[in-house]
Amino acid sequence: MSSTQRTEFRQSITRSNVRAVTNVNFAVRVGTAIPRSVSLNPLPPAILSLVPAYRGLQFILVGDDIVIIDPDTYEIVDVIPA
Repeated sequence: MSSTQRTEFRQSITRSNVRAVTNVNFAVRVGTAIPRSVSLNPLPPAILSLVPAYRGLQFILVGDDIVIIDPDTYEIVDVIPA
């Protein structure tokens, strides 16, 4: 992702008004399975136009990091750092 796309990505997520997850008890890195008790959020349509490969995935915020999750396995697919 280019820096422009990353900025657009972050702005789209910010506009969605999703609250960050606090007190995480899992490693925020690709391949980690998160607890199923964590509520996932759908990706905004603007994100899917920027990164079509994310279609069908969801996200959470952990601090300022955007964490892309596979809703079937609850595994972290990508982490977009702040």
